[in-house]
Amino acid sequence: MTVSKKALFRVDASAVIGSGHLMRCLTLAKALQQSNWQVQFACRAHPGHLIQWLQDQSFDVITLQQPPDTKASGYAAWLGVTEQQDAAELKEQLQALVDLLVIDHYGLSKTFEQAMTGFYRKLLVIDDLANRAHQCDYLLDQNLYPQMYSRYDNLVNKEAQLWLGPSYVLLRPEFAKFQRAVDTNKLRFLVFYGGTDELNLTSMTIKALQQLQKTDFHADIVIGLANPHKTELEKLCAEDARFALFIQTPHMAELMSKASLMIGAGGSTHWERCALALPALVVTLAENQVASTLSLVEAGVCGYLGQGQDLTKAQLTSAVQQLLDHPEQLQQMSDKARQLVPQGGGCAAIVERLNTEFQGQH
Repeated sequence: MTVSKKALFRVDASAVIGSGHLMRCLTLAKALQQSNWQVQFACRAHPGHLIQWLQDQSFDVITLQQPPDTKASGYAAWLGVTEQQDAAELKEQLQALVDLLVIDHYGLSKTFEQAMTGFYRKLLVIDDLANRAHQCDYLLDQNLYPQMYSRYDNLVNKEAQLWLGPSYVLLRPEFAKFQRAVDTNKLRFLVFYGGTDELNLTSMTIKALQQLQKTDFHADIVIGLANPHKTELEKLCAEDARFALFIQTPHMAELMSKASLMIGAGGSTHWERCALALPALVVTLAENQVASTLSLVEAGVCGYLGQGQDLTKAQLTSAVQQLLDHPEQLQQMSDKARQLVPQGGGCAAIVERLNTEFQGQH
C-alpha cells in the first residue's frame, strides 16, 4: 500500500496581507491532494484571517496565535512575531516530520527555514520579492521580470532548483476549463481589487463606470469575504441593475472568460487574466506589485493606472472611455496575454516534478 506523502503550507492571510498568498497555495495544495498527498496548513490568526474558510474546505489547519501589537513595520509586521518564535510555535504543534514544507510569506526567510531543519525532507519557497536570503530545495517565482534569471543569484543556496516565470504560474483548475467567450455585442466589465480592498476602489470604480458615455453595459463586481465595505457595495449594486455583486465567488474563471475588460489590482490575478486572454486596466496596491505589473505593461497585456491610493474617479472613467474608443487596443492586449501563460498554468508540471523527486522515499 502506498503511504501518502505529507505537505505543510506555512502561509497567512489578513486584512493587511490580503488573500493572494493563501489562494495560490490553495491551488498547489489541491493539486497535491489529487495526487495522493496529505495536506495541512499552518496559519497565524491575524485579524481578517481565513482559517475557518480553509477548514470549511476540509483542510487541517494548525492555528498559530494572534500576535500581540508590536512596533514592527514592513513585512516583519506581516508576521507579527520573530521568525524564531514562529518556528518554535509551529514545531511545538507539528505531530511528525513532513515530506514537503511550503512557505509563502514575505515575513519569513532563511532564518525561519533553518530553524525548521529536521522537521521536513524538502523545502519549497514561493516568493516574488527577491529581497531576502533563502535556504531551500526549490524556489518558485511565477512572475515576469526583466532580470528574472539573475534576481536570486546571491539570495539562494547554490543547489536550489529555481522555477521561474509565467510557465510555472499556479492557476486554479477552473482556469484550464474555460476559454475566452466574449459576446462582442455586449460590453461586459469585471471589477476586482483583491480580497480586502481597504481603499474601497471598488466603490470608486462603480461610480466611474456610471459616468461613461456608453450606458449599455453589464459589470460583475467581485469582492472577498474580508472586504470592509460590503454593505455600501451591496447598496450601490442594488440601486443599478447593470451591476452584479459576487462575494468570494468560486466562479472567477467563468466571469473572466465573458468579460470585455477587467479593472482591478496587480498581483496573482494578472496570471489568471492572461490565461483567459482578458485585457485589463490595473492599479498597484503594494510596492511588491509594481515591478511585475510594469513588465506586463511592457509586454502589452494591460494598461497601468498607477498606485491605488492616487487613483481618481475621473482618471478611471477617462482611461476606460479611451479603450472603448479604440477597440483594437483591447484586441491587441488580449492576443498578447494569451501568449504569456500556458493553457491551465504550470501547476500540473510542478506536482509532476515533486512526485518524481519523492519517488521511492516511502
